[in-house]
Amino acid sequence: MAETLRVGVLVGSTRPARRARAVAEWICAGPEAAELALDLTVVDLEEVGLPMLAEPDPPAFGRYALEHTRAWAELVAGFDAYVLVSPEYNHSTTAVLKNALDHLYAEWQDKAVAFAGYGTGGGVRAVEHLRGITAELGMAGVGPQVALDLFEDFDDQGRCGPRARQEEARRRMLTGLARWGRSLRGLRSTPDTPDGERPRLHSPAENAEASAAVERLIETLQGGGETVDADEYDRMFAEDILWGSPYGRTLAGYAPLNAIHHKLMAKRVAPPSRFEPVQVLAPAPGVAVAHIRRRALTDGTDEPGFSEMAMYVLIKRHGTWWLAAAQNTPVADPPPAP
Repeated sequence: MAETLRVGVLVGSTRPARRARAVAEWICAGPEAAELALDLTVVDLEEVGLPMLAEPDPPAFGRYALEHTRAWAELVAGFDAYVLVSPEYNHSTTAVLKNALDHLYAEWQDKAVAFAGYGTGGGVRAVEHLRGITAELGMAGVGPQVALDLFEDFDDQGRCGPRARQEEARRRMLTGLARWGRSLRGLRSTPDTPDGERPRLHSPAENAEASAAVERLIETLQGGGETVDADEYDRMFAEDILWGSPYGRTLAGYAPLNAIHHKLMAKRVAPPSRFEPVQVLAPAPGVAVAHIRRRALTDGTDEPGFSEMAMYVLIKRHGTWWLAAAQNTPVADPPPAP
């Protein structure tokens, strides 16, 4: 039996009287899902609630600064293929669907996409525009599409009741999507660096989840430091964590490290400081490597601060991110130039 293909069916309208949700549910309700081993999931853009794109960096860079973008990226990355459901507005698609596509880049790459349009002319011009947009995002558009007529395929209450010919169109569309989706899944799992060449390890598709995990780590470190709570500070530490101190000492295991942090915090060894993310590397699903700066907050006093750079490695296990290893290095003035 074919491996299940995860397909997101995007509801591309948020108007109160929209019919896109009913069309998406009709696509998911067909017998093709079981026959083709498709796991079809309705993704309603009204529920997602994306604001207009306002990321500081272009999405192609994979550096998503806003929490709603990171959540959207994680949701989209979880699918192998997509069906875009769109009405036709002024010979084109909807602003909300275009905005959802524009928010991301790598998460769409090398995946199959199919189209279901509706309108007085079947939404065909909206789909034509979507084909160009998705091609630019590196997606493979499936040829067969669904084109529902507002007067023939919906009842007087606007409920979706397509004709028999539309059910056949749905079958052709999903069959093509399954074929292309499985073929492209193999492409995405193939390393893109030839043997003998230096690889680039960062995966933009994994960046959103990895960055979010690093942000949560920073929250626990910052919160534990401010409340002088070693248990909160160490909350994300794995049981067998490896820790390298700035002075050559190494520790293995949560218990001895937690005991040391309790003693250090009780003595108030470190003055107030702020943890700041510097860079995150996402080399594989469930792996994050991060540089985090700890910057001293001296508040204009003569009290010596404590600043350091740390390298952290986080691993995801059973749906939860854990700190697996760390190495701290104090920040000091560089030596004079020779």
